[in-house]
Amino acid sequence: MSAAEVATVRWGNHNSPASLYGSALTFDASGEVHLVNRLMPSGTTLQEWYSFTDYQSVRDTPALPLLHHGKSYRIEPRVVAVPQDTLVFEVRFFDRFGGLLTAQLLYPPDYSFDYPPEVHHYSIRLVNAGCDEVRFTSLTLLEVSGNG
Repeated sequence: MSAAEVATVRWGNHNSPASLYGSALTFDASGEVHLVNRLMPSGTTLQEWYSFTDYQSVRDTPALPLLHHGKSYRIEPRVVAVPQDTLVFEVRFFDRFGGLLTAQLLYPPDYSFDYPPEVHHYSIRLVNAGCDEVRFTSLTLLEVSGNG
């Protein structure tokens, strides 16, 4: 099985300030983000990236590339969570009107998903699954093809 890099995504602008109450969030010059919150409940979205935005509403451009319908993809995160394996990714698929079609939770170590044919755009969420501390550098999106 081979994989081709589609994009590397950094933390970017934080677009969910409600989840940061009580958190210590620092950005290194290298682009690494360090977040500490020992009281944050599981299920809290730490960050979300979009493949489509309404610039007038959010004043930001999409961080995610357009994907090909029917293709398989994998996320390779450069992230450390304390305790280990206490982060999950949620890929959310939307129709052209912004209605949520489906969502898929991706658990470690396999962050693979298929891009459905009826999808117009998607988002990827980094979700707390019991972590106290996160060091996020980037996530790489790969297109997976072939069986050998």
